Amino acid sequence: MIFASIGTMNMPFIRMAKAVDEFAKQTDEVVIVQTGYTEYPYQYAKAFRFCTKEEMHDYIEHASILILQGGWGAISEAMEMNKRIVVLPRHDKTEHIHDQFQLVRKLDAMGCVIGVYDENNLSEAIEKSKTFHFQHFCKGNAETLIREKLRLWFR
Repeated sequence: MIFASIGTMNMPFIRMAKAVDEFAKQTDEVVIVQTGYTEYPYQYAKAFRFCTKEEMHDYIEHASILILQGGWGAISEAMEMNKRIVVLPRHDKTEHIHDQFQLVRKLDAMGCVIGVYDENNLSEAIEKSKTFHFQHFCKGNAETLIREKLRLWFR
């Protein structure tokens, strides 16, 4: 199962919704999407709006690959669970209240995630994630280690 989370931001993220549904059309794997406030007529992926933190944890735990928007919450949880993570960041002002690209680029450069900066490249990124050697961190450590690395980079 591949799990995608568009997050809980109250701004739509149609680019990701469409890209995930298009991917679901071409794969034999079950694709489940947590859509939040993004309204999209899914044809191939199974979608739901919101879930509890515990349910989100279960989806992340059982997924073979995660497709996430660029918010830190799900990314850090997935990193601590040693998951294969593909991230499509939201654009500043139109899809989120801040720019997610900077964080995703840094995590991508560290080998923690595979960043997707053009939604048309989602399928290739998912394929790459199947053999990519991700940089993993111990449970409870990811946030501390990443914060330290980011602090050094943003001086």
